Parts: sequence; C-alpha cells; structure tokens
Amino acid sequence: MQGMFGVRSESASPQNLLLRALPRRDFERLRPFLETVPLVPRRVIQHAKFPVEHLYFIEEGLVSVLATADERDAVEVWLIGREGVVGGPAVLGVNSSPLRHIVRVGGRALRIGVDDLNSLTTEMPLLRTVLLSYVHVALMQSTQSTACSLRHPFPQRLARWLLTAQDRSDSDELPMTQALLARTLGVRRATVSETIKGFERRGVLARLRGLITIRDRARLEKISCRCYRIIRREQERPLRWQTDRVPLFALQAACCLV
Repeated sequence: MQGMFGVRSESASPQNLLLRALPRRDFERLRPFLETVPLVPRRVIQHAKFPVEHLYFIEEGLVSVLATADERDAVEVWLIGREGVVGGPAVLGVNSSPLRHIVRVGGRALRIGVDDLNSLTTEMPLLRTVLLSYVHVALMQSTQSTACSLRHPFPQRLARWLLTAQDRSDSDELPMTQALLARTLGVRRATVSETIKGFERRGVLARLRGLITIRDRARLEKISCRCYRIIRREQERPLRWQTDRVPLFALQAACCLV
C-alpha cells in the first residue's frame, strides 16, 4: 500500500536490529504501521526543537545526530545505523529535542507515527523495553564520544568514528568527503586530510573522491582508543532489560536528554 512519503513495509525479515530483537508475533503486530521511506544524503529527518512526529528504524544507511555548538557550527554527538532508531525522545514522552538528525549515508528506514507507537507500546511492553534499552546505548555512546573528544588525539578519534560507521553500515566503503568528516567531527579539513594521508601510507584506508574504503580493520582497531571498545561492548549486550527497571531507567534517560 502506497503512503504519502513511502510504501507500507511488507518485509518478512527487518534489517534493523531493534525490530529483529522483537518476538515474531510482536513484529507482525507492528508491521502494518511501518512505512518504508528512503534516506537521502544531507536530508534532515528530524529538526532541532521541532515536534517529534515519527520514529525511523534504520534499515540501511547512517544518520548523524548533531548538537549545536554556536550559531553556525554543529558537532556530531552520536551515529545511528541499523542498530538503532531516530526519534528516541518520543519513547520517553519528550515532545522535541535540541538535536538535529541528518542523513550522512543514504539508505532506507521503516517509519512509524508517534501516536501509533504509543498505542502499540501499551499492548507490547517488550517493544518499549527494547526501545528504552537503545536509548541507554545512545546516551552511553554520546557520553563516551564526548570524553573521547576531550582526552584523545584526533587520529584515535577518527579511527573510532570510522570503526563505528563501519559497524553500523556493515560496509567497508563509506561515501564521505574530507570536508564532511571535518564538519561532523568539529575539526579543520586540513586536520582530517593529514590524518587520512597517514592512514593511507600505513595501508589502513584507501581514498577516492568522496569515498573512503577501510582496508585493514585490525590495524584501525589498534590505532583507535579504548573508547571504541567500550561503545562496541555496550552495543553488543543482549537486550535483557527487565520490565521492573524500565520506570527508573526512563527517568534517568529523560533527564540526560533534556
């Protein structure tokens, strides 16, 4: 069935890891409300301070979450791929967020309206639990990324970002320009250029115009700081949040987001 902006999902097996964590019966209950929409590079899918109307379960592609540093600049605070969802504040009952969500690598997502989601989480407590567990992971990633930016040299930070992007996209090839990386990470373009040249000389990366290819992941992991391993370990934890822990967790997460 055709929607205004996409197509109702008929996929029997979602690629999004949150949806895959649900029991089959829960996903079947959810599926009629999911609409497949394209993710177009450089398109903002959630504006800062605007009401959150939809959640986007990423199936393919990467979405950057940006915090405004001043009137002109914004810096990435975390990255969302098929492990996550755009629109987390709505899960906590928050109507809007000061963060902007922009597509970095194109792909597709499964979209659902906030009102529909709220109705379904009443019927399916496990869906809410899974979403809250992801909010925890996103907050942890944001916190660890901030600590990394304050304490670690840029080559380690760039290695962490590239590894995280590879994990979330399941691809060795990242369609990213050096200028875009510089804006995303809040550094000068020359800093990115010099670092990538060093990675190329060591055989870690290959670079073409607008495309970065990871050639030696093992070496890239050695370059990266331990922040990447902390983020990766938290991401790989099974979704086992107990229902009786959800109210306290939701309060903590809401305070962090606000």
